[in-house]
Amino acid sequence: MQIVVFTPNQIIQRRLSDTLGASLRIANDEAGVFKALPAADGLIMAVQDYSDQIGRAVLQAGRLKWVQLLSAGFDRVQKHGVPQGVIVTNAGDALTPSVATHAVSLALAVQRGFPAMAQAQARGEWARDMQPRMTTPAEATCLIVGFGSIGKEVARLMRAFGAHIVGVSRSGKTDPLASPLADEIITPAQLPDYLPRADTIVLAVPLDDSTRGLIGRQELSLCKKSAVIVNIARGGVIDTDALADALEAGTIGGAGLDVTDPEPLTPGHRLWKAPNLLISPHVAAACGPLLYKRIADVACANAGRFMRGEALQNVVIS
Repeated sequence: MQIVVFTPNQIIQRRLSDTLGASLRIANDEAGVFKALPAADGLIMAVQDYSDQIGRAVLQAGRLKWVQLLSAGFDRVQKHGVPQGVIVTNAGDALTPSVATHAVSLALAVQRGFPAMAQAQARGEWARDMQPRMTTPAEATCLIVGFGSIGKEVARLMRAFGAHIVGVSRSGKTDPLASPLADEIITPAQLPDYLPRADTIVLAVPLDDSTRGLIGRQELSLCKKSAVIVNIARGGVIDTDALADALEAGTIGGAGLDVTDPEPLTPGHRLWKAPNLLISPHVAAACGPLLYKRIADVACANAGRFMRGEALQNVVIS
């Protein structure tokens, strides 16, 4: 049995080598992936490297049974496809602590007026005109759209600041893990009723046909003028032009984006200068070597299960 890994990260490579031994083949570039795939039973790689060319090669890989992603997102695999019967797994909760911390950091920074303060600092001004717009999570409603591992951790952190948590899940049912973390659980169909209540809206859903443009012009029009929107999911979950219009018109309080559409933003894009907006360059998962250790833990555990013929964890496509 042969498993191909395509990642430059030495921590992940070493851990997989220790787990798989002679069954592991390391591909250093796309050409290496193409060469190794015909004999591969498994492929381990990051979703951002799952290009159209790799997608086509995977579709022609007759032996392939498993793709392990070194990330939480799997939208590029959905876009480019895998053969029927191939199981796709993701990194599970490996990215959860860092991504959730980043989401809360963006929310707090925008609520506390940090974008305006940073601009004033750059101008060398002791400006305090952001005070009327400053808010706090305490006694406020945090609407978390996508109540998976990351959404639940955002809920735990925001509850510590005194927020009322509303989780949005497809089922709308409270499970044993969610119940201590959410005051209410709703379905996406109930969003129009809850958006007007929300002080903070955190987007943590996968990007697919049901979530593309989930927050558009109509949804933004329902929000409070003081509401802050944070997106740590995928840029396509928000209508970019509608968000820019809302920020420029002041019909929402602000936004924090770790992802954008397009990504990266083009030079001169209107979002660069939108008021009360904080943009980070898709780095929410970053937390130094700890991130790669956690990803390696998940990948190695699944690799062991795959080699033993056991059920895989964190299945996102089957």
